[in-house]
Amino acid sequence: MRFQIKTAGGETAALLRECAAETVDVLVAELRRRPIVQPEWLSLQDTALYCGYSEQQFSDFVKRGVAPRSVLFSRNARRFKRTDVDAWCAAGGPSQFEKKEADRRIQ
Repeated sequence: MRFQIKTAGGETAALLRECAAETVDVLVAELRRRPIVQPEWLSLQDTALYCGYSEQQFSDFVKRGVAPRSVLFSRNARRFKRTDVDAWCAAGGPSQFEKKEADRRIQ
């Protein structure tokens, strides 16, 4: 549905252009503020977000031993290398381990 706003002298079009220009400026400034380079080591929370899982699901993968390799820096500081996470996702994520467990049960 389209609405036509009638104003004198095209003021609406000028206001829309001005608003769009301000929005673009804000977005460009935000993109410039963010770092382009992604970190090599990801926290559990970042890894879960990167893979598309919730924090709780990914923590469960770690407890079951089906998560990608990680390094435990301290009691609560586990880090995952991005290349290992990418390889884990490409191999099928946690489902690759479920298939292996099912094959073991059959034998």
